Amino acid sequence: MGITFALLAYKEEENLKVLLPKIIHEAEKIGEPFEILVVDSQEPLDNTIEVCRMYHAIYVNQEEPHFGGALRTAIKHAKMDKFLIMDSDGSHDPAIIPAIYDEFVSGADVVIGSRYVSGGISHDSPASKAMSKILNTAFRLAMGFQAKDLSTDFRMYHTDQIKDVKLYCENYDVLQEMLLKLKINKKDLVIREVPIEFNKRMFGKSKRSLLKFIFSYIKTIVKLLALRIVSRRDKDHAKSEKQAELITNIVLYGIIGLIAAVIDFAIFSLFNLATNASIPEAANVCGAVVGFFVSFSFNTFFNFEKGDRLFYRFVSYGLVCVLGAVITTTVIHFLKNTVNLSMLKIICIICVSIIQFTLNKMITYSDKKAEADE
Repeated sequence: MGITFALLAYKEEENLKVLLPKIIHEAEKIGEPFEILVVDSQEPLDNTIEVCRMYHAIYVNQEEPHFGGALRTAIKHAKMDKFLIMDSDGSHDPAIIPAIYDEFVSGADVVIGSRYVSGGISHDSPASKAMSKILNTAFRLAMGFQAKDLSTDFRMYHTDQIKDVKLYCENYDVLQEMLLKLKINKKDLVIREVPIEFNKRMFGKSKRSLLKFIFSYIKTIVKLLALRIVSRRDKDHAKSEKQAELITNIVLYGIIGLIAAVIDFAIFSLFNLATNASIPEAANVCGAVVGFFVSFSFNTFFNFEKGDRLFYRFVSYGLVCVLGAVITTTVIHFLKNTVNLSMLKIICIICVSIIQFTLNKMITYSDKKAEADE
């Protein structure tokens, strides 16, 4: 019995000096045994360890990178049967801890400190609040939850339940991944919310990268929706995870392909307009080259997330695209006088994209070659 208070810290020395005594004060009101677990960066960047010693907090360095890795480290080292996580930058007020605890012990599986229920307040900028509400709406629809604040990490869980789920997300989207997988494991999962006042950080600068944040959430929304669907008919978690990953890759490949195809088609049309469609083969090649750079960049770093062996992946992806360009150019060459060029180009793009996804999944983004080299 007891509570693990988990704080994920990255150069939060000054904030922890203020937060830790407040957490201790609120924890002592509850009356249960407790531990405060501070997960610092992989390499110490300030005197967080000294602050932890001052307040008898358990100090560990995160064992995996990014926010998701820090959360997995905290879960691994938690010893108590209740797990409460909160921001270490001062945006979450420890005074709310007893209210969260009371709601939790009354029969909840998860209690969320919520900005968006009645009585909740957020001091974020208008742009940040708007983006947060859009993302929360998207996640509610994708995951089938009624809770209003799915993106905050001010939460209390049963430790055994969260130790029983396998988490893969690297960024803040791990918070939504956690909730869905808890729901998959326990169909009658009870989630409740307690209103909080979300404040701006006390000291230091935010570590969130907006662009990375947006891309990560887009991919996670697609993946969690796929996982929610496939888990209904397949109780094998590992198999469901692989199926959801494949569906995510296909959907994102299609979206990225559509963007690249629009650019490809626009260049193809402009080239033909400028040359009076005298050399549509050249127009097709120009469009395909630009489309290649767009699709390769987004598929490599966003969809499949393969930042290693870039030269191999670039050449492999390029050869697959060359094959596609050869097929489409050949078809256009032989059918240009019998079929509408725009319609012919669209049909070629759709057919070739299916072939290219299959080849890229099997060759370009496969890790078999890397495993063989090891």
